[in-house]
Amino acid sequence: MRGVVAVLVACLAVSLAAGAAPLCSYRSPLTDLADLLMSFSYQYTNDPYGSKERDVNEGSFLVDYTRLYDKPEYGFDIALSNRLDISVLDVANYSTVADGSYKRYLESESDAFAFAGASARSSSSYASLGVTASLGLGLGRFTDVTPLAIATRIDDYLTEQGSLKNHLRSADLEIMAYEIGSRETFATLADLVDAVRDIIESSGFAKLGGLDALDLSQIGALLADESFSRYCGWDGKIGVGYEILDPSGGERDLLVMGSFNYAFTTAPNVQLLLSGSISGPPDIFTTSRIDLGAEYDYIVSDFLDLTATYSFSRETWAGTPTDVHHIGLDVVLTPLDTADVTLAITMEHRPYYLEWSLDIRLGISIQLL
Repeated sequence: MRGVVAVLVACLAVSLAAGAAPLCSYRSPLTDLADLLMSFSYQYTNDPYGSKERDVNEGSFLVDYTRLYDKPEYGFDIALSNRLDISVLDVANYSTVADGSYKRYLESESDAFAFAGASARSSSSYASLGVTASLGLGLGRFTDVTPLAIATRIDDYLTEQGSLKNHLRSADLEIMAYEIGSRETFATLADLVDAVRDIIESSGFAKLGGLDALDLSQIGALLADESFSRYCGWDGKIGVGYEILDPSGGERDLLVMGSFNYAFTTAPNVQLLLSGSISGPPDIFTTSRIDLGAEYDYIVSDFLDLTATYSFSRETWAGTPTDVHHIGLDVVLTPLDTADVTLAITMEHRPYYLEWSLDIRLGISIQLL
């Protein structure tokens, strides 16, 4: 456990040390990011010696969805997380969390805002559904730096291939990022590729004869990759809430709450995300919920991507805490455009576990036609 914390702290320290990174100095007038992850697994094993205790018939279903929208005047965010574990030998467990908030900046281009939000929680360990409404103040803002990150990826590729004699100037990259960020104004992807080519060839760094068909094909592939996104920023919130429905089945309470989010990237191949929240009645040391999360994504090369995650949650009832730790590592290898190899390692520790659970999965997918 200490090793995991040390790695996360080291990642944060490296990011903070690169605080002057040009990607996070980029300002986009609109941030609109969405991420949806779904996974399902099932295992059935029949013991050939007839022992039902050794039979395995279980599965899990996971859904994680986040949406972040931000403009100079207002913004909103949505988060949905669902986990369902089914076993014919044990009691099925499930946990569903849905959060959403709307924020209005006190002044356009200001980082101070007021927010209103709602949260719904349901779990097999709860007596009933929990629903909370909240109001409060906050500070901070996020910005989508994906256009500049894509422009930098294009610049790195062309320089490595020798299509550029030197890296483009910052001004050229920003002009390219503006065109990429305005892609909805182009009728087709080919029109956007032509605009990017004109910027590159007019920079004076393109090779003699300009970009060739292979260069334009790779530029089109980088522009068409909708799974790639990068963003920077932070925000912190404090507020009060009210339990419309108490998940413990008790009386509805007035709540105090706080949260933070942090995103940073030093280069197109790196993304660091941190988040945390706490909520509970005024006697927060007796009854409360704490959630912490961290994600670090590192694109090692065109064919290797690493993602490490850590999450911690603590629910305290009558002064008794229950902690859940979850650690994940995904290694995605893409040796060919039509083939993927995925290694997923997850570790989890829940109350009353005698040791950490360990799940290792290897998947291979090949597109033949």
